[in-house]
Amino acid sequence: MATTAVTSLFGFVYWWLAARTAPAEAVGKASAAVSAMTLIGTIGMFGMGTMLISDLPKLAGRRWELISTCMLVAGSAATVGGLGYIVVAHLWIPGLQDALGNAPTTVLLVAGIALNSMTLVLDEALVGLLRGPLQLMRNAWFSVLKLALLGVVALLPITVTGGGLLLTWVSGMVLSIAVLSRTLRRRGVIDSLRPRLALLRGRGRATFDHNLLNLATYLPRATLPLVVTAVLSAEANAAFYTAFMVNAVLAMVPGNVALTLFAVASGDKAALRSKVRVGLAISLVVGLPASIVVALAAEPIMSLFGASYAASASTALKILALTYLAYIFHHFFLAVSRVQGRLRGAGIFSVFAGLAELLAAWYGGSRGSLTELVAWVAAVMVLEAVLVAPTVLRVVFARPELDAGFVSTTSLTVLERAGLPTEDVRTVGPLTGVSAQRLRAALAGLHAADPTHRAVSRLDRSGARWLHMDAPTFAAYARDAVTDLGDAPADAGAMTERLLAEPRGHHPVRILTGGGYVAMKVAGAYGDAGPVNVLLRELIRAAAAERAADMEPLSRHRTVLPRAWWRQGGARPGRWRAALRPSRAPRRPDAPTRPWTPGLAVRYDRSAQVADRLRAWRDRYAPGVSTSAVIFASFAAALRELGLHPDESGATFVVDARRYLSPASLTDPAAIHAALTDELTRGSMRTVMLLRGARAAVAGAPGTPDPREVAADPRPRLTFIDQGSHDALADLPWSIEAAQRVNHSVPTRTGPADITVALSEMGGVLHVTVLFHASTYDPATVARAVELVCTDPTALMMAADR
Repeated sequence: MATTAVTSLFGFVYWWLAARTAPAEAVGKASAAVSAMTLIGTIGMFGMGTMLISDLPKLAGRRWELISTCMLVAGSAATVGGLGYIVVAHLWIPGLQDALGNAPTTVLLVAGIALNSMTLVLDEALVGLLRGPLQLMRNAWFSVLKLALLGVVALLPITVTGGGLLLTWVSGMVLSIAVLSRTLRRRGVIDSLRPRLALLRGRGRATFDHNLLNLATYLPRATLPLVVTAVLSAEANAAFYTAFMVNAVLAMVPGNVALTLFAVASGDKAALRSKVRVGLAISLVVGLPASIVVALAAEPIMSLFGASYAASASTALKILALTYLAYIFHHFFLAVSRVQGRLRGAGIFSVFAGLAELLAAWYGGSRGSLTELVAWVAAVMVLEAVLVAPTVLRVVFARPELDAGFVSTTSLTVLERAGLPTEDVRTVGPLTGVSAQRLRAALAGLHAADPTHRAVSRLDRSGARWLHMDAPTFAAYARDAVTDLGDAPADAGAMTERLLAEPRGHHPVRILTGGGYVAMKVAGAYGDAGPVNVLLRELIRAAAAERAADMEPLSRHRTVLPRAWWRQGGARPGRWRAALRPSRAPRRPDAPTRPWTPGLAVRYDRSAQVADRLRAWRDRYAPGVSTSAVIFASFAAALRELGLHPDESGATFVVDARRYLSPASLTDPAAIHAALTDELTRGSMRTVMLLRGARAAVAGAPGTPDPREVAADPRPRLTFIDQGSHDALADLPWSIEAAQRVNHSVPTRTGPADITVALSEMGGVLHVTVLFHASTYDPATVARAVELVCTDPTALMMAADR
């Protein structure tokens, strides 16, 4: 969507500037050349872009070898197509022959056609790799660079020609690819670019079907400017292409949403219904009002390009804008057909529909009127929408199919969707009277009382829903959810690290128990620290008492996030700017790297004396500052004292949502407290949660990064989590005094160079749990830092001041 916004905005400015600085004939020739580049480049792709979207997620290796092979084949095919276009133009179509210009412009056009085909394949490959930001970056550079080059050409004391405009376009593509290539190599994303034609073996049928559907859908609209040029004139095409470009801004909304739908649902047909619903909602809410505005303001919009443009194509733009609904159903029909594997049938339909559009354009244009040409094409498009709409609506209104053992479903709320990427591990003990069998029985009792409770439901991440089971199915599900480690002495740290190593799964609650300890991993979709503590307390108490767990249904206010955002800043427009500008982590400079593999580890300590001493120091030296801010600052000071030298440009703080903040000093509690207070006051954290929920609604749970390198000399990047009081757990069946109890609490993910510090207090005892990668930092050094914090954090503060 961001790519659409960037390319549309800068494309609008580009053609506006071209219309103001170049003759209409030059603009018409350049737009015809760009249409030819796009048309023949798309033909040259041979469906390899959409084939890559479908196949890349399934490949474990050689991804970039397959991408480079497809790009090479596409570029070669497009070159042949470009030469064929020139021959056809010279021999049979005088209007297109005139638009070609001189020999250098013709050579540039062929090169542009080949390059455009290769970049189209590359962009769709990036979508298939789920690396949308890289696609956005390349298109943003392309949009900015070609506009800047046009500005330079416009300032020169020469007459701008169609060839000059084409040169800015092709040069922008070349430079944008150079920028992307440098970025990919710097990040170590590319393993090998050696083309291997053997990788295409076995993909011929799928590629052909994708190509048939792509061409049958795309060719008619891409050919329309050429038809206008051939039937009417280059001047008429300049006005038509401008109106067509404005309408393309609208059409890109459903087009890109549908493309994303195909990328995220191609491997999971069960998620198709929810994705189509959300995609249609986005397309209607964003695009439909805009299309009405464009239709009503068609004449002023076209006047921006010049009086002649408004006179020729204002009515045409009105008609095109009113076809927006047809575009929506057309694009979603394609996406649904691809996901359901009905490529051949959709391709055949699109062939006949495309021919009908071209015949309508030729017939309308032959009557001498651009308006009549557009009207005939619009009528055909509306008829197509009527024919394909039932396919889309059947998916939207279809009842989801459930496997045996599942009785109903509940869709995730926005807040639950926002929590999909996260999980937390809680480990407590030693306890008495708790066993795996008793925990399963407690869960079974909760299921019998409320089979729709989230703790006893299956989490369908891709479908964004809770699946509710019948009793026999849940009994088997609970056996897998609770693992018995036996009665032998247990290592709480090892239990925590075992759950950390497990990938995100469909169990909202995953439990290990043995040796008197209970380790529980809870999905972020279930809830944050509050609901997790309630769940942990009730399950352990129920197991110890050999009874069913008894829990109230968790509240499911679907609008809780929007309402919270509105209460904090929505009703005060003066706060909107702050709420919509969350802080961002700075771009870190390039540095030498080394190979890296994950190695999550936990170091933990507690203290029954430090909390009171900490408050006394705080009241004397930093009044008004939270004790958690003092602990965070003391940990940063401990790392510095031990020679790990953390990155003090900022840190991530988890308060409702993960936010990167930049206090004046990470070893100054007052600076940390001030940064947190400012962030909470502005309300940007709720903005972040809303955006994450919306993203999860479209794309499902974001994938977990899989880095393979870390800085050769890494500096710890700190994440701080304050979980507050855990006194609600005081009535668990503890077998030991409060000062000796274990209370681990950590998330399940952290980056290669990150160190995560989680604080909690229970019965006056401070608990500090630190998560990091032993493959990055020395565990003994991190353990020593935790020990210093739990021994005398005030001494660390005093040393930091000196």
